[in-house]
Amino acid sequence: MPFLSRRRLLTSLAATVAVSVATFGSSSLVPRAQAAPKAQDPPKAKLVRIGVSKFGALLNYLRARKSLEPKLAKLGVQVEWKEFVAGPQLMEALAVDTIDVTYTGEPPPIFAQASGTPVVYLANERLGPASVAVLVPKDSSLRTVSDLKGKRVAITKSTNSQFIVFEALDRIGLGLGDIQPVYLSPADGRIAFEGGKVDAWSTWDPFQTSAEKALGARILYDGKGLQPNSGYYLSTRAFADANKATIAVILSEIAAVNNFAAKNPRVIAETLSPKYGLPVEVLEAVERRRQHGLQPIDRRVIAGQQRIADAFYREKLLPKKLKIEEAVWRP
Repeated sequence: MPFLSRRRLLTSLAATVAVSVATFGSSSLVPRAQAAPKAQDPPKAKLVRIGVSKFGALLNYLRARKSLEPKLAKLGVQVEWKEFVAGPQLMEALAVDTIDVTYTGEPPPIFAQASGTPVVYLANERLGPASVAVLVPKDSSLRTVSDLKGKRVAITKSTNSQFIVFEALDRIGLGLGDIQPVYLSPADGRIAFEGGKVDAWSTWDPFQTSAEKALGARILYDGKGLQPNSGYYLSTRAFADANKATIAVILSEIAAVNNFAAKNPRVIAETLSPKYGLPVEVLEAVERRRQHGLQPIDRRVIAGQQRIADAFYREKLLPKKLKIEEAVWRP
């Protein structure tokens, strides 16, 4: 899918803040008609706490690369990294003010917004529908979505792995009540799948690719035609509003890492392999499968996220109907 040009992207993301985005080895680009942050208006926070999931690839690479810290130091801002299991835990941390900026997949911010967390969408990453899938053992007799009826399916609650299951079932006239959902963390899902305790496992990369390569797991179906499988950079409205320059620098560095990862998947894999405990070949395959590129939260992105929120509401998994647009940050 074509991505927006860097100029249009950064103009939309930074709005009132000038950002120079440098790819590795290339010249900087400055959005037109934007004024630099005034020296007398520094960020209110002298520390930004960034929450990362254990397998949040690009944020973990940014963390390892240490390119963000000197950029923010020029604003008098320090960086603290905090690690969590997955998106739901990151949203809990955002809700109780133990992190300021983070990244998750599609459902976690939906549930956070529904619970009253003042979460705001900063930018979007299109990971691609091939990076989330329902897996079955290589010798499984299951061949179609309808074959899941009555079967035990490992799912991580409030994530894209849950959405991909009930959305596929809904399209053939079935629901979650027609299967046996087994709600597990990604790590426990892998154990249950490998041990034959479940018939199928709904998960995302790198767990997906790892299971394919290590266990010979077969993709029953992936996200194609079901969900875009996007990732979102998030904050709270109060922090984002008070720290526009900080947010702009963070997003510029993330955009640069996206550009680098698209051209250098092997480097990303080699850097993260020791941390993840996964082979370089697995992580390189993950990077090659996924899409790269940072995008603003435009109407198309909002519409896609709204469709997912509406589906969760339809399944009675949300307490109320949401308007995703109300949680979009507009600096």
